[in-house]
Amino acid sequence: MIAPYDPHAITGAPLSPPDRDHLLRTNDLAQDIFSGLIWGTRATLLLGFVGAAIAVTVGTAAGIVSGYYGGLIDEAVMRLLDVAMTIPIFPLLLILTTFFRPGIYLIAVLMGLLGSFQGVRLIRSQVLSLAVADFVVGTRALGAGDGYIMARHILPGVLPLAGVKFVTSAQHFMLIGIGLGFLGITDPSVVDWGQMINRASQNGAMILGLWWWLIPPGLAVTLISLALAWLGYACEDEINPRLRVMRV
Repeated sequence: MIAPYDPHAITGAPLSPPDRDHLLRTNDLAQDIFSGLIWGTRATLLLGFVGAAIAVTVGTAAGIVSGYYGGLIDEAVMRLLDVAMTIPIFPLLLILTTFFRPGIYLIAVLMGLLGSFQGVRLIRSQVLSLAVADFVVGTRALGAGDGYIMARHILPGVLPLAGVKFVTSAQHFMLIGIGLGFLGITDPSVVDWGQMINRASQNGAMILGLWWWLIPPGLAVTLISLALAWLGYACEDEINPRLRVMRV
């Protein structure tokens, strides 16, 4: 609805100057760069937000179960987490996407599952203090089940932390997705900023001075990364007022 052209359509002469029809000119295939930039935004946001939603959901559930039950369950989760944390996410994604060539949704799911380990310790530390709070102990004494306590009393206490983790994970996954696109191992039918930057650099945009081809996607990556970082800092201030006092 926003993009003036299909990003794959030939809309004029290759590398034509900017005008009313092509705000950022065209690339070497005569495709409208502005339309590609808009379509690439959707792919980048999808990778970040879907991956972050999966990572936060899995990580929050694992952290709540581990911190609430403790004992052998907590020990097993922590030892599994110690092993998983040693596995670098980007190289593993690089291998998986190179061999299996998954679609954008499957890449987002893989990012979320592999990145879910990062937030388990954070959620678990909060749950450890909530599990022994007076209102939880009283609810348990009244005969409430574990599932009810975790859903109605533990989960609301960790949602602010989960929200901050969602924002930071979205930023991280967007940058990973752009990196995969730059390497040319994502779905070629989906336009993303990484592919645009890769094509511009491979075809000499920097040498030829074709700034309109290289700078817009690079600037978009920078702006969205800064926006999510600032949003994460603001969320941290809201859930932890002591940070505001320290910064003042």
